[in-house]
Amino acid sequence: MPGYSSITRVPRRRLTALVMLVLLLVLCGTGLARASTPAIDKTKTEVQALSALLDQLDQQLGAVTEDYNYAQQQLDDTKAAVKKTSAELKQAQKDLTESQERLNQRVVHIYKSGKIAFLGVLLDANSFRELISRFGQLTRLSEQDNRLVKQIQQFKAQTADRKAKLDARMQEQKAREAETAAARQKVLDQVEVQKKALAGKETQLAQLRKEEAARQAKLAEEARKAKIFAASRPGRVIKMAMSYLGVPYVWGGSSPGGFDCSGLVQYVYAKVGISLPHSSRMQFNLGTPVSYGQLKAGDLVFFFTPIQHVGIYIGSGRMINATGNQVQISDVWPSSFRGGRRVF
Repeated sequence: MPGYSSITRVPRRRLTALVMLVLLLVLCGTGLARASTPAIDKTKTEVQALSALLDQLDQQLGAVTEDYNYAQQQLDDTKAAVKKTSAELKQAQKDLTESQERLNQRVVHIYKSGKIAFLGVLLDANSFRELISRFGQLTRLSEQDNRLVKQIQQFKAQTADRKAKLDARMQEQKAREAETAAARQKVLDQVEVQKKALAGKETQLAQLRKEEAARQAKLAEEARKAKIFAASRPGRVIKMAMSYLGVPYVWGGSSPGGFDCSGLVQYVYAKVGISLPHSSRMQFNLGTPVSYGQLKAGDLVFFFTPIQHVGIYIGSGRMINATGNQVQISDVWPSSFRGGRRVF
């Protein structure tokens, strides 16, 4: 059976070679797995640690940014009050000058009319205040003259009061400016901390941002399918906020060129006729309080104590907010949730 013998030997040789190849691949594969697993694990650990670091840095930057926004908004409000008080003081001084001029004209008229005795009474006064006092006591004065004297007295009192208020406001403004400068420096310091902490991690950051971009695209699509864009003002606010997804986070930012958390809220709500301050802490004091279970799309959601972050609730436990490095969709943070506000 030489034919049979040769036929059986060929498969055996092939089988032996195949077995040897499989063993070699298994051995090599095991070695490769052992060599690559620590590297993969290390990369995963680094990415996880970087993600946690980013969250921490973002929260810290958000906190000092909102401290800055609060100080800046207070300063802006104080400046507006100074401007208003200055205008009131200017008007009071103008009114006083005009009334005094009318009084001067009355004195001239009295002189020209020959009422020397009356004029002598006036000229004997040692001061303008005494003159006004005597002027008011003279029974010969007409009702118009009496009104004129009272007007002068009123305008003098108003002028003094507004001058005192202006001085106080100016002192307050100086204090606010110092607070704002200190808050601004804290933000700049925190930005430097971020830069140093993230130096050399560009590759991991790029990967994280790529993954986050894909996740954001998915969340945005889900939100669009949820039919939350009604014609009502809350729906319009959400639709507008959605249009700014991906806009960079910029501390102090309140325009499509860059937003921080309260700047985004201020901007989109202004578009539907609701004026809000550029400060999450101040925004928290407006509107109607809403608990977590009562939240509706379009409500504002606030976080941390003191308030350090704000977002726009869009339903299903999610919000649009400026955080991290962009405007994005995030899950509402139940552990740090402070409260909601309905401003419509």
